[in-house]
Amino acid sequence: MHVKDIMSTNVEVVGRNDDLGMVEELMAAKKVRHVPVVEDGELVAIVTQRDLFKAAMSSTMGYGEKAQKAFLHNVRVKEIMTYPVVTVTPEASVGEVAGIMIQKGIGCLPVVSDSKLVGMVTKTDLLRHLRSLSD
Repeated sequence: MHVKDIMSTNVEVVGRNDDLGMVEELMAAKKVRHVPVVEDGELVAIVTQRDLFKAAMSSTMGYGEKAQKAFLHNVRVKEIMTYPVVTVTPEASVGEVAGIMIQKGIGCLPVVSDSKLVGMVTKTDLLRHLRSLSD
């Protein structure tokens, strides 16, 4: 089984100059924890729910929810994004993807073909695949 068989292809993306408040709202609305950062159609970084949490906690500790929301709207993605990004191709095996996630301690891998983002594979995708094997 290959990544292309289990990956999500309808991937929400953000730009490096978008604000973190927008990213937080996108994550909540779409129920995702990882959002690729794309520039000119190419993957340049990723922002995770953990990145947002660390940014909010480090700068607004003790200020309350309203202050945290205001802070997030004033910080740009480029200030907290993670790069370079570990990626895989659509032809990578599901086992290979699981191994990379375990080794690197990450919860998702962007799927890239010819420098273009074509999908995302997450731990949830792997668990769905595992469950389908027992049906």
